[in-house]
Amino acid sequence: MLRSVVISSLILGLGVNYAACQNEFDYIVVGSGPGGGPLAVDLAKGGHTVLLLEAGDDLSEDPVYDNVGRFAEASNDPRTRWDFFVKHSDDPEQELKYERMTWRNPDGSFYVGLEPPEGAEQLGIYYPRAAALGGCAIHNAAVFHLPSDDNWNSIADITGDDSWRAPEMRKIFEEIENNHYLANGTAGHGFSGWLDSNQNSGSWLGNTTDGVELLKIIAESSGAIANSSAISDDDLKALMNKDINGPEPDRDQSTGVFGMATHVDAEGHRFSSAKYIKRALEENPDLPLQVRLNSFLTNIQWDQLSPDQPPAVMAIDYVVGQSAYKADPRYDPGKNTTAGFSWVGKELIIAGGTFNTPQILKLSGIGPAEELQKHNITVVADVPGVGENLGDNYEGGLVSLAAEPLDGFSNSYVVQLKTSVSEGNRDIFLWTMNGAFEGFWPGWPQNYGPTVLGFPFVHMDPRSANEGSVTLRSADPFEPPEINFRFFSGEDSEKDLDAMLEAVKFAQNARDLLPASSGLAPWDEQHPCTGDGADCSDEAIKEYLKLQAYSHHASGTAKIGSADDPMAVVDSRFRVKGVTRLRVVDASVFPKPPGAFPVLPTFMISKKAAKAILEDAG
Repeated sequence: MLRSVVISSLILGLGVNYAACQNEFDYIVVGSGPGGGPLAVDLAKGGHTVLLLEAGDDLSEDPVYDNVGRFAEASNDPRTRWDFFVKHSDDPEQELKYERMTWRNPDGSFYVGLEPPEGAEQLGIYYPRAAALGGCAIHNAAVFHLPSDDNWNSIADITGDDSWRAPEMRKIFEEIENNHYLANGTAGHGFSGWLDSNQNSGSWLGNTTDGVELLKIIAESSGAIANSSAISDDDLKALMNKDINGPEPDRDQSTGVFGMATHVDAEGHRFSSAKYIKRALEENPDLPLQVRLNSFLTNIQWDQLSPDQPPAVMAIDYVVGQSAYKADPRYDPGKNTTAGFSWVGKELIIAGGTFNTPQILKLSGIGPAEELQKHNITVVADVPGVGENLGDNYEGGLVSLAAEPLDGFSNSYVVQLKTSVSEGNRDIFLWTMNGAFEGFWPGWPQNYGPTVLGFPFVHMDPRSANEGSVTLRSADPFEPPEINFRFFSGEDSEKDLDAMLEAVKFAQNARDLLPASSGLAPWDEQHPCTGDGADCSDEAIKEYLKLQAYSHHASGTAKIGSADDPMAVVDSRFRVKGVTRLRVVDASVFPKPPGAFPVLPTFMISKKAAKAILEDAG
């Protein structure tokens, strides 16, 4: 366990060469998640003075967050939770069909469902984020999954910057990874980086259980093996240990069963940027890095050097105090905060996440001019792409109840599928569980009991998922923005629904192939085919998915693009258009959702940004 290096409730890791009143830094990084946290450390290791602002507390060693298995509890914890409520469409009637719609009761409590009490206020579809040292990597399920090579190559194609090509990004992955599940020196992986990775060994195998039988069926159905009746426990363990992040040339087309890699250390503890920050400060108390917790950015101040030069970042304003943002469930308008101010010596880097980064930019005068003027915000740079291009993966699943409790289950493996509408790469990431993951709402998940069999899945590389936006409600920096994903409104949305339909049918088939001798049948399907005599046609399933799909991998609201793309917000070196001394480094820069889970790609671009910034600094 890392020794605490907290100097006070507000300042973490104050180097001996710096006083608490220090007010100018070479670099200021806003946000300590997978983008900003590692970047701040790397810039400080490069010899620069760095201030890292984090709006939340440090709970990285609390058992709720240290144990990845408690991620649902962590996501519901008001100590770190920011409650965003989003829309999935522009159609109010369609929104009201979302089964987990969340409302605020007159007494302040939540109601979730389709029949709210009289007087309840419609809030929207719940989308929790984490305000804590380490960002959302502190409360997620820690899935450690590389995107396809095409994801990286497309950025290189868009920008003309070959440093984004997949082989170069693989080198960055190898540089940051500290792998604990493969033999040291295995090609394509790193073994001395800061970011720990691990994988379940398959030790739960060994008995003929419902979980093992289902694994055999899935292995055969997905093409991983030819004959499930002849497979041994050793063969199953080999599948369970198959590397999902390998360097094989056909990796992105390879389907079947793989191990579930996670960002946890050798002892199974969650490893995120929070621990990297604290370890760096412990190993070098003189590191020129200061971390200020409970510090919320409110404004960027600009220096207009001359009429013919773009505005330059000069300083930032922020407030210090717990729960300053209205998305915090503990928010209290009467709670005292104090004002903070710091000068920016070289550059400011925003890493506030896909929702908050565009909000920060707009409030500081960077964004669509018409929207800024509507809120009486002085336009510093008219950048229409800020807050647009909001994207996400589509998620869904099959949930069924068996006739009796299931046994011998593990959710430590992944099934990767390539549907008939795939453009060449595998496009479904699916897993099994003796439980249900059906999205997010206050108090999630629903406990169906020991008879439940769930097949959650992620649709990767969706075609219609970048039609959303993040827009200001007001010029109040503490007011969460308006967020609308506009699911399935883009071109080729029908193909996305077809891919998800195939995932559902794969899961239904695997469930129904469990042997009759198991005593699990008949199955009571909860969704997408709900109740006896339900319409289970393909069109009915697709309609259900369209109305009930969920997500939690938002990206794209400050996308990377070429100089001639009017909707691009940053260039290939993360520099914001129209101004100087300002960069964005978080999941908002991805033009499209990267792979199944954005946390590892964001860790990678953090290192890439550090290299670019240090190179530019000379």
